[in-house]
Amino acid sequence: MGAGALAGPAAGEAPAATPAERAIAAHMRFLAGDLLEGREPGTRGYEIAAEYVRAQFESIGLETSYQPVEFRSAKLIEEQSSFAIDNQSLTIRKDVLLRPSFLSQTSEVSAPVVFAGFGITAPELHLDDYSSIDARGKIVLMLSGAPPNFPTDQRAFYSGSRLKEKNAAQHGAVGVLTMLTPIDEQRAPFAKRAQQSGIPPMLYLDENGRPADAIDGIRLSATVNQATGERLRAGEHTVAARTVSEFSKAKSENVIGILHGNVDESVVLSAHLDHLGNHVGRALSPSEPAESRLHDSIYNGAYDNGSGIACLIEIARALASGPRPKRSIVFVAFTGEEKGDQGSEYFARHPPIRPLVADVNMDMFLMLYPVGDLVALGGEHSTLGEIAAQAAHEVGFAMSPDPYPEEVRFIRSDQFSFVEEGIPAIHLKPGSKSLDPKIDGAAVTRDWLRRIYHSPADDMNQHFDFESGARYAETNLQLVRAIANAPERPRWKPGDFFAPK
Repeated sequence: MGAGALAGPAAGEAPAATPAERAIAAHMRFLAGDLLEGREPGTRGYEIAAEYVRAQFESIGLETSYQPVEFRSAKLIEEQSSFAIDNQSLTIRKDVLLRPSFLSQTSEVSAPVVFAGFGITAPELHLDDYSSIDARGKIVLMLSGAPPNFPTDQRAFYSGSRLKEKNAAQHGAVGVLTMLTPIDEQRAPFAKRAQQSGIPPMLYLDENGRPADAIDGIRLSATVNQATGERLRAGEHTVAARTVSEFSKAKSENVIGILHGNVDESVVLSAHLDHLGNHVGRALSPSEPAESRLHDSIYNGAYDNGSGIACLIEIARALASGPRPKRSIVFVAFTGEEKGDQGSEYFARHPPIRPLVADVNMDMFLMLYPVGDLVALGGEHSTLGEIAAQAAHEVGFAMSPDPYPEEVRFIRSDQFSFVEEGIPAIHLKPGSKSLDPKIDGAAVTRDWLRRIYHSPADDMNQHFDFESGARYAETNLQLVRAIANAPERPRWKPGDFFAPK
């Protein structure tokens, strides 16, 4: 086997763990350990994780650095906040999930509610949910997600809550209420969202010390349960809300390792290092999955995203062993992904090395069974898709269309920060095919997403098919090496929706 190879044993060999499998398991065991307390940005646990990754990069021989990122954390003060419909008070976390403000510690609004469908303006798809309503001075009620007949990645793009709030503000709205569609209620139930609503969101601070992308004019942002949403849709109502927020500052960092090439272009290989932290006071409810209730308050993040960071380290080790790539390769462990791709957005807007020609992102590779196929999220938008398919086939993976389009995964991880800056990006995920005919890969994955995802049960006491993990790492290694050594940089497909206009 050549230098830098990560693949598992060939057919017919004994299934003993390979060095790559053992290394991936060891990294994950450390990163998902209770001592790191869920790796939330700004905490000691995250700092330990960051130092671990930087030490690994240094031992490999990369040029390493930290990219500091300052955040504003906003915590909702529930006992001082309120929400009422026609002077009838509702219960926070039961009927409505208020989001804290990033711009005002106390925000009050009283206004009529108007229904705006999905809250989307997409002229190229002939949809404008504001064409028949006047949202000026009103609170807009909208459905989560986007129309299911939208192309998959445009459906993902227009599902973004930040884009929807910005669109509402541009139409003069003063507040936004979101009602979950049945698909989203099944995917991430209101009750589960309520359990996690106490985890403070963060926005990074721009050069003026202002929370980046905070939207002026929106004085209320909340999600309502089905009963409340249907009530608001059924007639004319006025909502009065008071949102009291407590601000604090947090400092975190992206961890960077550079393998220098021979030309002045760079390929990024990325994974997020953060997770949801340790929240002792998190709300428990009888509807919470039994697996979570048996665990402590630490969101260990073994799969999400100890798996991606472990692969990042081992791919860096393999590529650094030679030969020297044509383009530089920048390995980045991002902070703040769980806060809304904050670290990657900061990196893409302030890259320490230019120009960046592509991003290959790795986030939460589920090796719940012997994985037989991969999905290339975003692959159809640029020439990266063909390169990824070749790399996957060389390692023995089939390629499949996205089996979970309702998860709108293309916009839900760090690769999208690069797309927003006009840089082609791709993210390989497992499909639903199991190499073991006795295992239904789709059923196992959906069950994991329903019971374990973003809960304290995502720890090392789960099943991990590390042979699949090693093959996944090998695929990304081959993909990055091919991009770095290709005669031309990756290109967007002509006229593609995400291509810079």
